[in-house]
Amino acid sequence: MTQAELELNYAETVATPEQTKKAVSPWLGIGVVAIAGIGYGIQGILGKYAYAGNANVETLLTIRFIVAFIAVWGLILVMVKSGRQISLKQSLAKTLGFGFLGLLWISNSLFYFKGLELLPASTAALLVYVYPAFVVTWSVLFFNEKMSWLKGGALILALFGCFLTVDPVVAFAAGATFSFIGAFWVLGSALSNSWYAVLAGVIGKGTSGLIVAAYGLPVTAVAFILYTALTGSFNFNMTPAAWIACLSIGALTAISMILYLAGISIIGASKASIIATSEPAGSVLFGALLLSEPMTAAKLSGGLCIIFAILLLSRKKKELRTED
Repeated sequence: MTQAELELNYAETVATPEQTKKAVSPWLGIGVVAIAGIGYGIQGILGKYAYAGNANVETLLTIRFIVAFIAVWGLILVMVKSGRQISLKQSLAKTLGFGFLGLLWISNSLFYFKGLELLPASTAALLVYVYPAFVVTWSVLFFNEKMSWLKGGALILALFGCFLTVDPVVAFAAGATFSFIGAFWVLGSALSNSWYAVLAGVIGKGTSGLIVAAYGLPVTAVAFILYTALTGSFNFNMTPAAWIACLSIGALTAISMILYLAGISIIGASKASIIATSEPAGSVLFGALLLSEPMTAAKLSGGLCIIFAILLLSRKKKELRTED
């Protein structure tokens, strides 16, 4: 999918936003967002490995955004060296807007990983994925987006799929504890993430996800570097497995962020947020593979609901091109 993102970026440097949106297949937007969601889901699992190896939230997030920043700008450098046309020069208004998105990403990440310290990865994934409902609400209330039966049905189906995928009844029966403080942190992340998605679609209109990430990530990375430096909260005394987990989360963040932003530019924030419910499905799948968490019929049914929601959103291609 990296090559697809490169092609999308190149298309946006030689065409107007309207021409680009018409030229790119909605299936590309659906695909890259679904992959981004799975990438974010894997990060929750890796976060558990990091915590088990003495990582704290501040350390994990500092490494995460330093690595993501280096990865994104490294990709840009490779593209420039290979002769790709990159629209690095942006207006002051857009540059400030991308920086603001970077600030939003601070609260989004900090709240989620704070909650992840207190909740099982699957429960955190379930709670944070109320954010598609927030995205649709803000889009309708503040950005004049039309609410269709198709989109509403897909949203309900996707949220129900998240519930089944996490299968909280089995989780709590197995002894998992519920933390109201952890839930508060994760719901705060969902609220922050919803505004990130909506504003990314507005501020980043006509700009590739790669460029939006390139300008936003330095703000996030510098904020965490300064915070850990001032508070002395960076923990170097981690196990090798924790270091690998943190570095892997950073690399996945770069890839997932680029793909997610690219998907928003193609299909809009509302549809992208619904399709990104592939994240909890990814958390459950890799939780089963890496953490030996049980795979139940309810979880499989939830995954199917999410897949059907994605297919429902892709059913009317004309609507996908014009509605958002």
